[in-house]
Amino acid sequence: MKTAQSSTFLPLMPKSLLISIAALMTALVAVLTAAFQIYVPFTQGYFNLGEVAVFITAILFGPIIGAVAGGVGSMMADIATGYVHYALATLIIKGAEGFLVGYLSWIFRGRFSSNQLRYLGIGLGFGLAACLIIIGVLRFSGELEWSGGGSTLPWWLIPFFLPSWAWIIFGLIFGSITMYITLRYDAQAAWSATAMLVGGAVMISGYFLFQLVIFQYAAFAELPFNFMQVIIGIMVALPISERLFPTVKNLGWKGES
Repeated sequence: MKTAQSSTFLPLMPKSLLISIAALMTALVAVLTAAFQIYVPFTQGYFNLGEVAVFITAILFGPIIGAVAGGVGSMMADIATGYVHYALATLIIKGAEGFLVGYLSWIFRGRFSSNQLRYLGIGLGFGLAACLIIIGVLRFSGELEWSGGGSTLPWWLIPFFLPSWAWIIFGLIFGSITMYITLRYDAQAAWSATAMLVGGAVMISGYFLFQLVIFQYAAFAELPFNFMQVIIGIMVALPISERLFPTVKNLGWKGES
């Protein structure tokens, strides 16, 4: 049975398995993107948790599958939940995000010393924790609505109250978890977080430029939401992907060394 030969872009697995994984992760991205949404009326867009699945896919299975799942899965969610006007932009932007996270994570694995990566991981973890607290307190506190399935006719709409102090707790927990992973487990987690941060910056910039053309200065209103998507995406995807990476590697992953 033929296998993929590029250790930089695809895992060394049977092609049938790669296709199955790509389809499964594409569906996961679509479901997570559609299941939890906060509508942003200024840009007719929405906050979602799709970055979690995009990051996990890219870290575990590389840039090609990361790009396919990120782009196609996110586009499917846009179409299914009534955000068709974003579909093409999403395909390109989320596809680029998934590719970049996978590429950076794979090609630079093993190329920095453990101490360098640990220092980077600790600094990055608490830097992101500070951003999580600041943006959460300023933009995501108080009366909020949990919706899923679109802006016009959502599948569900549940109002809830989120106090400001909750974000302080979330930030401290995130910083502590990042330090624990970096010091106790694989120092490569720091570089994975960096790759996700770079890919997230591309996502934020891509949507901002697209919205700037369509909605002019209203594009600034969605910046905090997209930035929060990246922070939460890293916060959730980092421990999951680092925990699963050895298992995926045993299935046939072969990275650069």
